[in-house]
This record gives sequence, structure tokens and C-alpha cells, in this order.
Amino acid sequence: MLETSDKVQQSLESRPSGALLKLMDAYGYDVLGSREWLEGDRLYRLGFQYAAVEMLIREYFLGEETFKGKKAYETEWKGKNKSIVYGKGDVNADAVIVRKPSPTEKTVPWRALLDYLPQPPLPLFVIDLSMKFLHTPEELSKLRLQLGVTLSVIREYLWDAHMSITGADEETAKWINEVMGVNKVAIVNARPSEVLWGYDADKVIILRPDASTPLKPDDVMTADAFLIGGIVDKIPRPGLSRMLDSLVPWGVPRRIELKGSVIGVPERINRIVEVLLKSRYLYGGDIEKAIITTMSKKDRIARAYREIVKYSNDKGTNRVNNDLYEQLRSWLPLTYDEFLEAARRAHVEVVNSG
Repeated sequence: MLETSDKVQQSLESRPSGALLKLMDAYGYDVLGSREWLEGDRLYRLGFQYAAVEMLIREYFLGEETFKGKKAYETEWKGKNKSIVYGKGDVNADAVIVRKPSPTEKTVPWRALLDYLPQPPLPLFVIDLSMKFLHTPEELSKLRLQLGVTLSVIREYLWDAHMSITGADEETAKWINEVMGVNKVAIVNARPSEVLWGYDADKVIILRPDASTPLKPDDVMTADAFLIGGIVDKIPRPGLSRMLDSLVPWGVPRRIELKGSVIGVPERINRIVEVLLKSRYLYGGDIEKAIITTMSKKDRIARAYREIVKYSNDKGTNRVNNDLYEQLRSWLPLTYDEFLEAARRAHVEVVNSG
């Protein structure tokens, strides 16, 4: 897969992928191989981002060893093609990812990547678990799973150092690590303010659905950190997210909305983080595009339900025609079956237009 987009290349600069490419440039390497196991799907999809994160979290080295493989990924970097070879093939690698370098070979340690990464590692995504004790066992299970998936999402753009879990005692940290595996996430029994102060995070966005002000593109692009409550509300607890404001007094509360409403905006922690990352690193601050490409079927139906109810109330009718579906489909990735399901839940009849 060959990437040539200028926007993609610019976004690489402060990310692990960019750090690895810069490191390879510094040593004159153009083709990277790996003696360590790499997951094929992630390698083909994420390329140098995935390879760099594996180096950082598993503390691998780059060694100048003889290695041949099949070209799995390629990107253009400052006028040169940089590629990764893996598995059986006949393409020679200039450098190879290794766990234990040979004492006779020239090697580059994983810490060399840190020289090309932002210090402190901002933006920081802070998930606070101080309200963990309010959860039911089922909610806790879902919360832990969401934290594990959140780390996977962050690794597609940044790496573990950009994630911090606060309000977690030793037992909670162990409980979280069971789903995270090998990681370098900061899991601490401290208040978010203490962590953010240590990272020199001046501009902190507190995300909560009941904030009075919507999140804006400039917020996403310039924030040093985002604070998210580690809350899974299977049982609704109105106003609970407002507790976050007191945890970081200098933070700015914001809500993520889609065309003036929070209905249909993904609620899971991992999807909230995905929206923020996509908006910042893929879509140049376009929050709505990030939301639309992250919505689940449940989210799309919820938003269609809201639009159908609003339309039928405005028109004073319990019938809608297919024209409304076409209107919604112009901005919402909605299937016709999802539209019909939303109408059924709204007790609104769908009739053919004309």
C-alpha cells in the first residue's frame, strides 16, 4: 500500500510512525524487516505506525542483520520510498526489528525513537476512574473492555504514553492490565489535576454530554489534553459527569455534537477517543466527519429516530415518506433498513413519495 497524501505525511511528524521514519533516515535505512512476530492485518493497514509502537512497548532494537522478506507496506517519505518487508520473500532489508541484538552487529535501541517524539507526550487522553465504585459488575466489565479497546485506538495514531488512567488503586491497575496486555499506559492512583500538572497540560478539554458549549475544531486541534469520565451508564445517573469539572479546575467543559444534537454521537469511551483522534489527525478538525465515520448501527438508528420524531412533530403527522430518508442519507451513513427501524420505534409510518 503506497501513501502519498501530503496531509497524511504532515500528520506523521509528531507520531510514532514519523519518529521511526526519521530514525531510519538518520541511519540511511530505507527498508525495514522484522524477526519478531507482527500481526499481518495491522502491519498492512498501519505500517510504520504499528512497527514503531511495537518497538516502543516491547523495547525492541533495530539491528543491521541479513534479512529478506516480502514487501508488506510502503510509503513516500521526503521524496523517498520507505518500506517494510515481512514473511517469506526476496527483498533485502537494511535494518531488522529484533528482541535481542547480536553483540557483533550495529544496533539502534528503542529509546532512540523517543528523541523524535513530543516530550511530554501531548495530547494526553486522561480517563478518570474515581467514580468506579458506583458501577454494577456488568458496567465494570464493559468499562474494562472499553479501556482495552481505547488503547488499541490510541495506538493507531499515537502510543501508550498518550493515555493515562487516574483514580486507579493497585488492585484496579491489575484489573485493567488483564485486558491491556503489555503496555506503557500511566495507570495511577492520583487525581487528574496532578497528572495534567506534571505534563504541563495548559489547555484541557473536559468532555461531557451535558456541557453548555459544543466542542469546536480549534479545541480538538490545539488541546494539550482531553479528560473523559470512566463512566458506563447502563443505569442513568444524571449530572455525574459534572464531577469532572472539580477534578481539573482550569479545564474547559465541552460536549461533542452532530448538527446541533448529542443524539447519535458515540458514547463509549473508545469511540469518543476515536472521534477526537480522527478529527485531529485525519480530518483537520472536522468533528462531524469524525463522528459520522465512527458511529455504530445503534448510533445511526438513534439519530434517525430523533430526526424522524422532530420531522413528524414539526409537520403534525405520524407519516413520513422516502424523501426524508434521502435527506438524512445526504449526511448520515444510514441504510434504508435502519431508517425503517428508526421509524418503527418512533411509531411513524413510512409511505412512498409521490
